[in-house]
Amino acid sequence: MNTLAGRVAVLLLACGPALAQPSPEAAALQSARAFIASSDCPGATARHAAPPTRLAVPTVREATYHRILIEGCGRRALRNYLALVLPDGTARMVETLPGTTRTDPVLQRDAMQAAGAAAAAAVPGCRQIRPRAADFDGADSEPDAAWRTRPWAEAWTFEACGTLLSVPMRFTPSPQGGTGFSATAARRLN
Repeated sequence: MNTLAGRVAVLLLACGPALAQPSPEAAALQSARAFIASSDCPGATARHAAPPTRLAVPTVREATYHRILIEGCGRRALRNYLALVLPDGTARMVETLPGTTRTDPVLQRDAMQAAGAAAAAAVPGCRQIRPRAADFDGADSEPDAAWRTRPWAEAWTFEACGTLLSVPMRFTPSPQGGTGFSATAARRLN
């Protein structure tokens, strides 16, 4: 196998897995590193803050939720990513709300309308309302729970036409399944 084609074939066999699509864990770290590269702290580091959580999503082959801790320049932040493998095998990485939220991506989506409405009410006429973070509020009585059984509170932060707002959110798991939520009036942070 001294021909060029033979050497390429040996190289491809030896490096096959490395040339494949990155694992969801590696893809989440790549997404976090891309965020770091575009930030004001390009020397920050990224690492998994917890093992990925598998989610049951019937419309995709695989769904995992990744919490990535970013540290640097005297700051620490959590970025959260949803890794999906679609039915056709295509991989997608979606950034969800950053922060220490205990909500999963589906609950984030469901609660976003109520949280956004509370933020909009605080800045009448503003049509540029963007979520910035969702942070757990208080001591976690269920730190390792796959499914929460006790109510909890979070503060969801929005930017609306230059104004930072905090929307208090309350989440209440139901014994029958699912989680109820409510948003109360936003308060200005600046």
